[in-house]
Amino acid sequence: MLIKTHMGVSADGFISSVDGRPALLSMPTFVSGESHGHPEFIADCGAVVMGRSTFLPAVGGSYWPWSGLEVFVLTSQPLPEATPAGVVSAADPAELLALMQKADFAGNVHLVGGQQTIDAFRQIGALDLLGIVTLPILLGDGTRLTPAGSAAQYLRLDSTRTFPDGAVEQIYSIAAPLT
Repeated sequence: MLIKTHMGVSADGFISSVDGRPALLSMPTFVSGESHGHPEFIADCGAVVMGRSTFLPAVGGSYWPWSGLEVFVLTSQPLPEATPAGVVSAADPAELLALMQKADFAGNVHLVGGQQTIDAFRQIGALDLLGIVTLPILLGDGTRLTPAGSAAQYLRLDSTRTFPDGAVEQIYSIAAPLT
């Protein structure tokens, strides 16, 4: 089981705009679940993990985006009553990782985001692959990929490809922390 991300990031380093809109949604060529390498990325995933801020909009949404996948949520607060059966949560990333390792699913885990959840799993050494789709757009401000003050980290480039709209996908393995 690998834990991996596939995040849209503006060319100036933001995963979302000031109002919280994911950077990928700013691309006129983006089609949810269909473009920018998502189908290939998710094909070997049997589960998703995310923080509460990413999870809550889906609970109230018109459709459940993770049908057929196990869902894990990193949160210290109770999940809402509308949460589908089988969703697992924990306040501690190491505890949630242990629950994922014990769960009965085949494949890898898509770390859906955002910034704090990615950093939490990176801090415990549980993030295996960092997939970044660098978008040909400047947002100017918003939420950075990494929080201010997070630990520096070496990455090893595993693959890269360019999409027709100029977005560039880079897949990195997590290497040793900077010392």
